[in-house]
Amino acid sequence: MAVKILDTCISCGACIDECPVEAIVDDEDNPTGESIYYVYPDKCVECEGYHDVPACASACPTEGCIVWDEGNKKGKPAGSNCVD
Repeated sequence: MAVKILDTCISCGACIDECPVEAIVDDEDNPTGESIYYVYPDKCVECEGYHDVPACASACPTEGCIVWDEGNKKGKPAGSNCVD
C-alpha cells in the first residue's frame, strides 16, 4: 500500500518535495533509525488521485531506489520499480 525507499537513496530530497501527502521523511526523521529516507506506509497513497504514477519515483534520480512495497494498491509485484 506504499512505496518504499531502498538504501541506494542518495538523500537528494526530490521525493520529499514531490510527495503530495507528505508521507516521506528524511533520514533524521526516519522512525526506524536507519540513515535513509522513509515512507510512512499509512500516509502513502501511491499518488492515487494526484498523479498517474507515484511522483516520488518519477522525481528520483537513482534508478531502482523507490520500489513498490508488498500489498500495493496498483498491482505491481513487490520490489518492482515504480516507474515503468
